[in-house]
Amino acid sequence: MVILGLDASTTCVGYAFTEDKKILDMGFIDIKKQKTPKDKVEKVLDFLHKSPYIDNVENINIEDNLSGFAGGRTSQQVIIKLAKFNAILCFMLENFDYTVNSINPMTARKQVFGKARVKGIKAKDLVKMKIEEMYNTSKWCKETKTGLWDKRNIDMYDGLVMSLFEKKAWLFPKFFVYCLKCINTN
Repeated sequence: MVILGLDASTTCVGYAFTEDKKILDMGFIDIKKQKTPKDKVEKVLDFLHKSPYIDNVENINIEDNLSGFAGGRTSQQVIIKLAKFNAILCFMLENFDYTVNSINPMTARKQVFGKARVKGIKAKDLVKMKIEEMYNTSKWCKETKTGLWDKRNIDMYDGLVMSLFEKKAWLFPKFFVYCLKCINTN
């Protein structure tokens, strides 16, 4: 089962296609030059539909767009633009009959890495460190014109975390059935 993970922002969309925890492809889509949410979504959809893996995608996990904002560091306008863009992107993906799951980034990190935070380490640095412990990503990482590690690679890593996240059934039904069996035996 191929899973597509997306980390969408107003300027860049990180993506990763995985199957059985193996990376098939990942990267980022620069959408900085597109002016409207519609144009941004069209560019992302055009890019994704050219992927050889898109026809085998069973689930799309997208980072919940309003989960990771620290108070005061992001303007309301940026948050609104991102919410609009994410809503349109999710709507269009669902129109193509994909199952789209909006995932809290902290929940995904906790499941994929075993912890969501480490005191004294920024979230992005933790993601970079943990992903590079798990995988050799040199094949997909881009460099800037000056030869430095491109900061947009972190969006790709966040897309990978989304792709590695497994939506698990809640334990309540099993627990409920167990309790009913206990009651019936007494």
